[in-house]
Amino acid sequence: MINNNNLALRIACILIAGISILVVGVQPIFIGLVTEQWALSLGQQSAVMSAELCGALVGTLLSMRLALRFGVRRSCLVAALGLLLVNLMTASGGQFDTLLLLRFAAGMGSGLLYAHAVYCLGRISGQGRSYGMLLFFQTAIFSCVAACLPIVAEQWGFAWAIYFIAAWFVVVCVACAYLPAQHDSGGEFERVRPFTGVPLIGRFALIGMLCLQLSVYSIWGFIDGIGGDAGISPVNVGWAVSLGLLGGLPGAAVACVVGGRFGQVPMIAAGSLMVLLSIVLLASPLRNAVDLAFSVFLMNFGWLLALSYYMALVVSHDANGSLTKLISLVQVASAAAAPTLLAMVLQGSGKAPLFVASSVAIILGGVLMVALVGLNRVRIRRTLPDLSR
Repeated sequence: MINNNNLALRIACILIAGISILVVGVQPIFIGLVTEQWALSLGQQSAVMSAELCGALVGTLLSMRLALRFGVRRSCLVAALGLLLVNLMTASGGQFDTLLLLRFAAGMGSGLLYAHAVYCLGRISGQGRSYGMLLFFQTAIFSCVAACLPIVAEQWGFAWAIYFIAAWFVVVCVACAYLPAQHDSGGEFERVRPFTGVPLIGRFALIGMLCLQLSVYSIWGFIDGIGGDAGISPVNVGWAVSLGLLGGLPGAAVACVVGGRFGQVPMIAAGSLMVLLSIVLLASPLRNAVDLAFSVFLMNFGWLLALSYYMALVVSHDANGSLTKLISLVQVASAAAAPTLLAMVLQGSGKAPLFVASSVAIILGGVLMVALVGLNRVRIRRTLPDLSR
């Protein structure tokens, strides 16, 4: 066990994973800046968002193949340098078609970096705390950049706001030097205990995580419209969402501090119940921005709490890393799929299907948690000695 190497690797992976999807994390602010600069229509705004997310999906799918051919450290460094360059080129303006290509390329780099960083964290012991720290850092950096970007744009203009984003990828380039040359090569990863997990439980946990992600992403993009329907002004909606985002900090912090002390399934259940309660609150009549802020805060708290333990549960029941490789794919795919599918369902039918779809997804995840508990009990009974003999 090489503690110093593992500590440096853990920090590097957290930095890479958090910063790599920075634009996706502050997408509403980023799209607002781009829209103002290019005078985009709603259709063009959707195209820019889709280009970035589709690129992230492609990058995630290609990540392991590129790592096998060129190595982890080299492929991630090239992706980080590419993200730095692409964001600098975005700041220089140009045609709309060029913007789409640039954001698709940025998405590819983000997906590749995020996939490798999440996988590496999953191969180091203490996955629950690692993923909790990652989600805590992500929430903190998203909140910080979301608050700073409008100020930078107002004071110095669009280009400097994009330069501000690009500067973060210099940190990613430095962090890439601490990644292993190849996955599972050398002594970078800890293997202090033999594998004792159950692959079927890992698969159930991965599906449960998909349900959680679909539930949240099904409603997240419509928060602004929900607040507007309740008569809340756009300024107050923005304030409520910004404050609500901070709910992710204590949600991820619980996973960092508590770890596996109370078990992974109970903590997932607690987080999922918070998300379900937030959906009920959002579906109920909202009186003011405080109600909206509380609902969003509760959703982010439960979301990151449950997500931290879902990710840890997947990797703890993954014998050869095959399920761990799918974590980032599930997250990126759900972010791209949920809004697209709901946009087709919600045309002219109001927002009722939105709350129904989100609730069904989180309840289905709860059913899978019950199944996980049953599988754990069967596993324990099989491993205990037969005292009747």
